[in-house]
Amino acid sequence: MNDIAAPVGPCHRRHIHRHRIAFSECDPAKIVFFANYLTWFDTASREFFVACGIPSWHVTEEERGIIGTPVLDVQCKFLNSATYGEDIEIETTVEQWNNTTFVMHHTARRGETVLAEGREVRLFAVRDPADPKRIKSIPVPDDIKAACVKCRQAACGVCRTEGEVSELPTPQAVA
Repeated sequence: MNDIAAPVGPCHRRHIHRHRIAFSECDPAKIVFFANYLTWFDTASREFFVACGIPSWHVTEEERGIIGTPVLDVQCKFLNSATYGEDIEIETTVEQWNNTTFVMHHTARRGETVLAEGREVRLFAVRDPADPKRIKSIPVPDDIKAACVKCRQAACGVCRTEGEVSELPTPQAVA
């Protein structure tokens, strides 16, 4: 498996999804059952789009035929354990946009402790006109990509560059 590292370079819009671990999400050893991280990453993926102003997939299907963003590939690296009652955060960003796919990066943390890191390759899908029981990929919609890559300065004033979190320059300094 490839190393899963946080995205670096230009500003990557990010979203933080908060979750309290339930007893039912743990195994008999009272630690989080590994597959729950994938469920949380999936939830965080959708919440990322919500934070970018993208309507629900029900609405996008009705208006544009887009039924969602199915996963093509997923990787997860488990670094520390967690248990029920703990509050965690899932930080999500799109680290790469391609013509028909995009790569999401997730970091699950309890405070400063990284619990797991994940990466998903996803695509935008519509129902296949030849067989509505099947789906087919479409090019990444330009307007959705634009909404998701906008610098988030207005939202939080922080930008990820070279793997560190630093303050964004003021608009006057950029001009």
